[in-house]
Amino acid sequence: MEFRLGGKAKLMVRPSGTEPKIKVYLSAVAPTEAEADAINAKLGDAAAELLKA
Repeated sequence: MEFRLGGKAKLMVRPSGTEPKIKVYLSAVAPTEAEADAINAKLGDAAAELLKA
């Protein structure tokens, strides 16, 4: 599943092809690497919260 978010950010979730786990990929576009990293950190926190068992 791919979720396209505002600000050219996206979050992709898929099952691993070889292991029994879920993989999450984050992508963000920002003027600086530090800003993109900050966006990805927020996305990562949100994804972790959603995937808690």
